Amino acid sequence: MPASPSTRLTVRVGLAWSPFDRESVPGPGFWRAVEAMEELGYDSLWLSDTATRPGPSPLPVLAAVAARTERLKIGTSVLVAPPRQAVLLAKELATIDVLSGGRFLPAFGLGIDAPVELAALGVAREERAARLEEAVEVVRLLWSGEPVSYAGRFTTLEGFELTPRPVRPRIEIWLGGASAPALRRVGRIADGWLASFVSPETFGAGVAAIRAAAAEAGRTIDEDHYGTIVFAAAGRDDLLPLGDFYTTLASGLREDDHVAVGVAALRPLLQRFRDQGATKFVVVPIARRLVPFLHELKREVVDPFELTA
Repeated sequence: MPASPSTRLTVRVGLAWSPFDRESVPGPGFWRAVEAMEELGYDSLWLSDTATRPGPSPLPVLAAVAARTERLKIGTSVLVAPPRQAVLLAKELATIDVLSGGRFLPAFGLGIDAPVELAALGVAREERAARLEEAVEVVRLLWSGEPVSYAGRFTTLEGFELTPRPVRPRIEIWLGGASAPALRRVGRIADGWLASFVSPETFGAGVAAIRAAAAEAGRTIDEDHYGTIVFAAAGRDDLLPLGDFYTTLASGLREDDHVAVGVAALRPLLQRFRDQGATKFVVVPIARRLVPFLHELKREVVDPFELTA
């Protein structure tokens, strides 16, 4: 179901470091890319989170990015919340927000539903949703700045007051996921939705489901709080190194529904999602010569799209 906003919404395009990159991060190539993102005026940088698959742990890397940038927002796409103790999570994320001067954008999720990942993290599949929801509640309470007493299934607090607190009075927490329970959860407790590996049409149906769940819970989600992750490859050959890992994650999804091959293909893909209600975009750039590709994307696609979408 397409969105039908009554006023112009803020459209922003950020970037993600490729979760398929098997190179050491942060390394020289990573920092050259971060410097380019900052200088070119990209909205944000996002890092994904898995324990057993390639890619760095997002929180220490984002803390380092916060220290080396002044304007670039930083986010998690998405942070696996269930195995993390909620109080430590609240403190770590608040610390990153302080380091960044209030530029942190947290998005949480259940994590990938793979046997090796679940075994490594030690969280029973049937507990993941409950742990995620409790983490969202506890983190929000601790970020409020008030002493917190709380008796939950996994967390107990007695008059505990968190320091440091985030820079902003209230940080919004977005959630990922595209299953029916995940969409209902977004509607019930989240501030926004960050989708991944969905087609534009599936995204639109997800927005409608979230709106319905939010209405049933007596709440609303801002119309510009719906986002998605898409991929942009400089050319066909740039996709080849992704191999089986990417193919497994994208199983059953048409490539042209979430991957733009060539700069010219990105804006039509973004527009298809925009027509279905998306206003926030996280583009995963895949290119052997990444920094020139970032320049081209910003000039040819991102600037005109943010201006007119």
